[in-house]
Amino acid sequence: MRLSLLGLLACPECGGDLAFESLPQLPAPRDDVREGLLACRACRARYPIEDGVPRLRPRAPAAARVEKTRRGFGWEWLRYPGSRPADEAVFLEETMLPRDAPAGKLVLDAGCGMGRYSAVARALGAEVVAVDMAEGLRRVAEAAREDPRLHAVEADLLHPPFKPGVFDIVYSQGVLHHTADTRAAFFAVAPLVKRGGLLTVWLYGKAGKFADFATNPLRPGKEWIASRRRLAWAVVGARHAFSDFLRFFTTRLPVPLVYALCYPLTLLGAVPGLKYLTFSVDPDFQARLIENFDWISPPFQWHHTKEELAEWFREAGFTPLRVLAHGLVPKPGILGRREK
Repeated sequence: MRLSLLGLLACPECGGDLAFESLPQLPAPRDDVREGLLACRACRARYPIEDGVPRLRPRAPAAARVEKTRRGFGWEWLRYPGSRPADEAVFLEETMLPRDAPAGKLVLDAGCGMGRYSAVARALGAEVVAVDMAEGLRRVAEAAREDPRLHAVEADLLHPPFKPGVFDIVYSQGVLHHTADTRAAFFAVAPLVKRGGLLTVWLYGKAGKFADFATNPLRPGKEWIASRRRLAWAVVGARHAFSDFLRFFTTRLPVPLVYALCYPLTLLGAVPGLKYLTFSVDPDFQARLIENFDWISPPFQWHHTKEELAEWFREAGFTPLRVLAHGLVPKPGILGRREK
C-alpha cells in the first residue's frame, strides 16, 4: 500500500477517515507499505495491512454463503491462466469505454479477480485501484509492488471503503450479481464516481419479458437471432432453468469437487452443437474450465434485464450512454455518466 492511496480510503463501517495507527517505519511517499495498521478516526475500527494490501472488509464475521463465495473465487482466480492477448479487446467491448478514456484517470476495478482487466486499464494509462475480497487479489498485489499506480485493496463491494466521488471511472465486469444483493451493491458502488465521471457495469442476464428481450442489442455476426427471437427467448429461458437445477446441487458441494465436475462440462464445450449446453465456449481449455466453474460454483448468482439496470443508473443520477450488445444469452451492460 502506498501513501497516495490513504486519501481515497474511508472506513467501511461508518465512512470515517482512516489514518495509520502503527507502522514499522515511516515510509517515503512512493514506498510500498508492507505491514501496518489503519484505524478509523470516527469509530476507531482497526484494519490490518498485510503483504501490502489493506484489508478493509467489515469486522462482523461473514455469512456462510459469503465466505463460500470468497473461497470459491479465490480458488478460481489463483488458477486462471493470467492475462491473455484478447484481454484489451474484451475490456473495451464490455466496458464500452473509448480507448483513450482511461488515460490519466483514476479508475476503480470493482471486483478485479486476479487483475486481468486492471492490467489493461493500467496499459491504457489509468491509475487503478483494484478491489476484491478473494485470494486472487494476491496476484494484483504482486504486480502492485513494482507499479506505484496500481493499488490492491481487499474489500466487500456492499461496503466499499472509499470516499464518495473520488473516481473518474468505475467499472465492474460480471461481478455485482455474485453479491448477496445486486441492487444494493450497485448503489454502494455508484456514489464512488465523481460528477461527470463514468460508470460501466455488466451483469448476468435473463429472458425476462419477450417485449424487452426483443429489443436486446446484438453483436455483429449474431443477426440470425433477430429473425428467431421467440425461439431464442425460449432457449434462454430453458437454459436458465437447467442452470438453476444444476446449481441447486453444485452450490452445496465442496469447492474442489465442483471444480472436478467442471472437467466434463469443459470437454463438451469443444463439441459443436453440444457446447451451448455448457457455460463457456472459450477456445482455451483452461479458461473454459474456469468459466464453467465461475457459473456453477458461486452461492449467489442473480440475473437481470437491461431495463432493470438502466433504471438503477437513472435512479443513481447517471445518464445511460451505451448499452452492451451481446449474442444469444442476454448480457445487460450499460455505460453511463454521472450528472448529479
